[in-house]
This record gives sequence, structure tokens and C-alpha cells, in this order.
Amino acid sequence: MSKYLITLKPLGKYFFGGDMTFQVGADEKSKFNEAFSSYIIASNKFPQQTSLLGMMRYLLLTQSPEVFSQERNRIIDQSKAIDLIGRESFKVSIEHNKPNDFGKIKALGPCFLRKGEEAVLPVPKDYRFGISFGKNESSSVYYNARALSLPTIEGYSAKENYDVLYIGLNSGTVYKEEEIFQKDSRIGINKNYKGRSDTKGFYKQIFYRLKDNFYFAFVVECDFDLEACQNEIVSLGADGSRFSLSATLLGESGIELAYPKDSLKKVTGGSRVILLSDTLLDVADLASVRFSITETIPFRFLCTNVETRNYNILGDVKRVQERYYLYERGSVFYFADETAAAAFGTLVNDKKEFRQIGYNNYIIQ
Repeated sequence: MSKYLITLKPLGKYFFGGDMTFQVGADEKSKFNEAFSSYIIASNKFPQQTSLLGMMRYLLLTQSPEVFSQERNRIIDQSKAIDLIGRESFKVSIEHNKPNDFGKIKALGPCFLRKGEEAVLPVPKDYRFGISFGKNESSSVYYNARALSLPTIEGYSAKENYDVLYIGLNSGTVYKEEEIFQKDSRIGINKNYKGRSDTKGFYKQIFYRLKDNFYFAFVVECDFDLEACQNEIVSLGADGSRFSLSATLLGESGIELAYPKDSLKKVTGGSRVILLSDTLLDVADLASVRFSITETIPFRFLCTNVETRNYNILGDVKRVQERYYLYERGSVFYFADETAAAAFGTLVNDKKEFRQIGYNNYIIQ
């Protein structure tokens, strides 16, 4: 078993799809189009972990000519393909009690930014604030019939619009979001089969570019030799955005993601868990949470298997019907002590199929 650092450097603008898409097919009143389509679509800034998984499965196929024909873009030996990448793409089990089988790919770590050799993450959502529990707690409030005591939050003002910030994990250098991501907007109109403009076909698509030598990275654990993969051109994202991929063999420990200790204000009278990746949590998992600063994002994914031939969403590829909501990376949860925080961390880890591909990662800090 080997661990590799995978780096992804955009070769231009990129587009990472999310829950919303442009209209699919000609039926404007289809349930899918009514619920999930829009004429303005913005790329996510980070790729979904399921997209990274799909990219890695395809990479292993392209490195195995006895299994996959690049000329035909087809799997030619399904039995060997199952051993190599598993039978199916990501799927969710009700109990969340076992990982999926992705063949030689055992696990992915969360995607993060890199500049040079330094990892860069979004700051925790309490980065600017001092959180204090104890004698100065605000009076109790009720949420879902539970009595909660609010902490004192030093430095917070409801009237202020706070910038999204990122931090270098070694240097502590802080970056504004606009110093990393550059918008690239495209406006257009679709045409009908007669070549005429479709009055209902106007659209706006917002791509992103990475500035100042930033790039994406993640760790993959697999039983496949990736050392020959250097400057491979790969496609990733809804519009087949191009990236340069390189793999570097790591030691057993991999890469540890942790915030510089002197960059975070201490929590007085308690302990906290910071999410390093988007995370699925059940309502019951939150029972011991004392207070939290969070945001959620919708999450859906595509379903394929080794029998898939047409990878168009109108073809064999199906989008899972259920919409999940993940707590966004950087969300912070507070607990009475480190024991309660560690118990919460166990619940985060218990979503095994999410943890396996780089979701549900956290740190107690």
C-alpha cells in the first residue's frame, strides 16, 4: 500500500459543477429542470471529492491498456476493471458502516490548495473571534426544545461583512479569497436545430482561474504504482476542464493538515472541532454540540459502473435523486471538554463511505 501526493495545476479556466445545472434535455417542465436548473451557473471553487475519485479511477484505467482502450474510450475487460477500480462509483449506505470497493484505490484525502510546498486552507469560521464559555455566558436560549447557553463572542459584529480568508499552514500567511480565485464569466445563447437563437437559451456561466501559482492537491492511498504519472493531462469538472497531474510518493504518515497554533484564538471554557473537509452529519450526531459556527452546502453525485458506455447525463449516467447537505469545511463545533470533542470526532469518522473519499475530516485544536 502506498500514499501519493496528487497535484492538479489548472491549464486555464476551470468549472466544477455542483447541485445546479443548465437545462438538461428539451423538456423544460421535467422534475429535474424545475428543481436543479438555472440560466446562471457558477463553478464551485474546489472540486467535489467524488469528482477526484472519478478522475483517479479513470487515470488507473488509462494506465492499464489491457483493461481499457483509450482509442475507443471503453473498458475492454470488465473483470479486470472491477479488480482495478471496483464495479461502481461512489454510493451511500443507510448505515454508513462500510467503505465502498474501488479496487486498487483504498482512500482519498481532502482536497486543499497549495502554493509552492505549503498547504493552504480556508480559515476556521471563528478565526477572527474569541469564544468564551463560563461565567459570562449569555442567558439560555431554546433550539429544538433544548436549552442552550450562548458563549461570549469577542470581536463579532452582525453589521460587518467578513471577507473569506485562507491561511498557509506553515507560514501563517493569510490570503483574501480574491487573491487566489479569479472569476471568468461567459455569457451566451443556445441555438435551436434550425440554427436560430433560442429566446429561452440565454445563459451565464462563471468559471474560475487560480492566481499567483496556487494549485490543488490531495493524498491518495492505493495499490497502484503512480510514480510514472508526471505532468499527465487530465480532465476534471463539468466542462472537461484541463489540469496537469503529477504524483509524488509519500511516507506512511502522508501529509498532516493542521492550523498554526498561534493563528487561532483559544476557546475559553471548552474545546472545539474544526472541519478540514465538507462533512456529512446526522441530527443525532449534534446532540453533544454546545455551540457551532457553520454553513451547509448541497451535495449530489453521479452514478456509473463498469458497464457504462455513454457518460452523458442524458445517456447512461444518472444523478442520485437524494440531495444531501454537508457542513462546509472550516465549520467549528464547540464542546464542554476534549472528551466530548473526541466522542464527536468518532461520530464524524463513522460515516465510513464519506470518510473514505476525503469527506468527514476534522481536527481538534
